[in-house]
Amino acid sequence: MPSEERTRWVHQARAALIIAATRRTLVTYGELGMALGMRGVDLRNQLGLILDDVSGDCEARGEKGSLAALVVNQETGEPGTGWRKGDRDWPREVRKVFQQWSPR
Repeated sequence: MPSEERTRWVHQARAALIIAATRRTLVTYGELGMALGMRGVDLRNQLGLILDDVSGDCEARGEKGSLAALVVNQETGEPGTGWRKGDRDWPREVRKVFQQWSPR
């Protein structure tokens, strides 16, 4: 069961990623970590779990794509290994997120 702090980080990450989605922009892991007040060990060990929770929340809400798809590595501009090894097409997922959160 996630801690209260992790639950807070998940809500904050979701809010930050919704803003990025409405702006049709990607966010680096470092940028998201800074927005959540995470650094060092927490950033390295917790951010992936938080993004997994964000993905689960998107799915539970019936949203078209996972907001976690918007988070990329600063050096490569690509998502983490979870996306590369997964069964979902990352560029397609990003497009679905942008469509879901596009201002109407």
